[in-house]
Formats: sequence, structure tokens, C-alpha cells
Amino acid sequence: MKRRPAAGLASWVAAAGLGLFVAGAASCGSKAEAPRGSRVSVRWTGADTASFSASAVAEWCAALHLVEIRAVAGDTGVGIALYPPDTIDAGMYPIRRPDGADTTRQRSAAVALRWFSKTTVMGFQGDSGSLTLERRSDGTLGGRFAAAARPLVTGARLRVTGTFDGLRVVPAPNDCAGQPPADSARADSAATRRARPDSD
Repeated sequence: MKRRPAAGLASWVAAAGLGLFVAGAASCGSKAEAPRGSRVSVRWTGADTASFSASAVAEWCAALHLVEIRAVAGDTGVGIALYPPDTIDAGMYPIRRPDGADTTRQRSAAVALRWFSKTTVMGFQGDSGSLTLERRSDGTLGGRFAAAARPLVTGARLRVTGTFDGLRVVPAPNDCAGQPPADSARADSAATRRARPDSD
């Protein structure tokens, strides 16, 4: 049975060339704060070489059956999606492209990153590699990953490696599947009607 695509990470990444994190938040619109000590560190090499480290949040989207991990600092962001077959078990998760990572009930993961260059937004999706997930004695998650990443708009492929630790998974907002709650949708529609100028 194929699950719905990861609305969070897939659109997070697909938006890389269209203003990823323009609002300074992930596509789910979550306002969750990173717990103290939670962190993601990433290094990429290839046509461009740099490193990034920032506090992170981890959210469980029940509608999509995935854990979304996000770390953002300034104009740079990293996203990781974990697709467990059932519970969030420790072990190895093969990395696939976000639009193909959830096609089976076997574990898989998706990785994405983006940053601003002088003239454009650089976005990359991991399309191969692996992620090792570890569960700490205090219930938090940690791990490491290595992936090959392809550019979404321009640039050459990169090699991405990283670690994460101290992640405590919390429930994602109700709209994490990409659809706003019914009340919000009605409120937005009403607000739009009120803001629309009268036609002559």
C-alpha cells in the first residue's frame, strides 16, 4: 500500500527554487521550538563545500506516518524525513528521493538541504545513501547519515554527511498532511472575501 507523499519534506524541498522557508518555517507551519541540546550538523562537499549546524525539531505527522526533522539557521536549512514501517525503530533507513521514499512500508528516509547563494536559492535532494537511527536511554533520537544529493534547479551533485542528536519527537500540527484544518480553511476564505474590493 502506497502512502501519501511527504507533504512536509517533499514540498519543503520542491520549494527550494521557489522560496524555501520564505516564511522562516517549514511547510507544515509548525511553531514548535527545538528542545535544548537537540541539534543537526551537516557537511557537504563537491562543487560547493560547506558545513552547517543548528538546533532542530522533530515532529510526528500521524496522517503521513512520518517523522520530520528540521533545522534552520539564517538562510540555510536541512530537512530529514523518516518513514518507519510501524513504530519509530532504531536501525538503518535507506535514503531515497522524497517523492519515492514512502512507496513501500519498508523503512526509508529522505534528506534535503538549501541555502541562498548570491543570485539564487540552492536546493538539493538526497537520492541515495543511508541513515542510521539510534534511540537513547532517555527516549531521544540520534543518528548519522551519508547521502548523494542532486540539485533541484542548478548546480552539481553533492556528497552530504551529517549527524543529529537530542531529538525528542512531538506531535505535528493537524495540517502537517498539507491540508489546513476545516475551521482554518473557512476562516481564510472569509478573510479573503472581506479583503476583496467590491466589484463595480
